[in-house]
Amino acid sequence: MKVAGKVVAKRGKRLLIAECDAGQLPPLYISVADETSKPVGKIVDLYGSVARPYVTVLCGENSSEVVPGTILYAIPESKPESKKKNFRRQNSNRKQSPFPKRNLKKHDRN
Repeated sequence: MKVAGKVVAKRGKRLLIAECDAGQLPPLYISVADETSKPVGKIVDLYGSVARPYVTVLCGENSSEVVPGTILYAIPESKPESKKKNFRRQNSNRKQSPFPKRNLKKHDRN
């Protein structure tokens, strides 16, 4: 498993702040596990400088066991599927006008 970061702070019952390696940034919304391979939560935010990025992990119910200093690992199978973009063709549903287009000069438009 790939290292997602090291927990530096715990905020409330469900949020963890972890410092990441700048060369190995984990993707957003990927699940993370602790050193014993127990799922901890999902990465929901990425912020900080380019040299020292941080991630916010939204934890599940069993996050009380995670303390600062714990190393988190990214679970590769949990990466969400990319959403397929729904492209719509321009003018595909429009009916063609029976009248041909004319190039009107500026004085003919009124």
